[in-house]
Amino acid sequence: MRKRTIHLFILIAVLSIAFNFVPNVFSQSENIKVLSHSWYIDSLGYFVVVGEIQNIGSATIDRIVVGGTVYTIDGIAQANSYTTAYVRYLVPQQKAVFYMEFSPTNDDTGETWIYSGIDHVDFTVLQAEATSSYQYPDLTITISSAAIGSSATDKGVYWVNGVVQNTGTQTAKNIRVIAAFYNASGTVVATGYTDPLTPTSLSPSGTASFKVGAFDMNQTEVPSSLRISSYALLIQAESPILTGTAPLPSDTEPTNSSSPSNPDDQSQTGSFPFQWLYVIGIVAVVGIALTALTLKKHKSSSERKSKSKVSRRKK
Repeated sequence: MRKRTIHLFILIAVLSIAFNFVPNVFSQSENIKVLSHSWYIDSLGYFVVVGEIQNIGSATIDRIVVGGTVYTIDGIAQANSYTTAYVRYLVPQQKAVFYMEFSPTNDDTGETWIYSGIDHVDFTVLQAEATSSYQYPDLTITISSAAIGSSATDKGVYWVNGVVQNTGTQTAKNIRVIAAFYNASGTVVATGYTDPLTPTSLSPSGTASFKVGAFDMNQTEVPSSLRISSYALLIQAESPILTGTAPLPSDTEPTNSSSPSNPDDQSQTGSFPFQWLYVIGIVAVVGIALTALTLKKHKSSSERKSKSKVSRRKK
């Protein structure tokens, strides 16, 4: 009897070790698809990538972690980063956004790479676990509208105002609204999210107002490729969390903005490659040097427009 007990303990130990080397059968990384992404350099000098993902599988996915690697035109991997998508319990066919920051200097060489010409960004889904739970689905945005800020503190900020209503029979708590913002081509170019709405507990038939802005995207300064033309809103609530088969999302299409107080076009072009900025900079320097030889005193100065930046907070 004692030998059998010892043998049982050994068997359990071996199985425990073996399971650590077995791939997680609940992993759903292959069912998370990156639909589109864009990048820009923020006011602090960080290289920022905004992307949109979709659950193309048949199971609800819990927390999703996305990794990224930036490559310059010489084929060198310059920086790595990762982030958690702004969503919990992503149901089949539902979409969500992520916001990923990269250091402007190479970790190995310490050299700045962001002006060397960005070629592409590769993505890897690092975590995406299937779950039988899902969020309370009876929260609806009954109305929303867009406007561009014009005050000294929010000039150029693309805002979306709206109302969330609880159309179900349970009380929802700690509701947030996450926004994805798209350019005219349908590529996601910015994101933003709210703090928990007030009231923090929304009873059946109750409503709560929200206001969400696009991070970093001063619409008076960005090129046309980063001008916002439409938006999509995702509601997230901490409770109640339900179990079973989640209903499919009712609407996954972005809402077109009706040109909300569009700023004057500053004759900027979109999708301008960083390598061309570098070349133009060199040409400009040479031109100034030649001009200085013929004109004894010639000085030009230009001040960069200040950017309005909405404070970032990661969920």
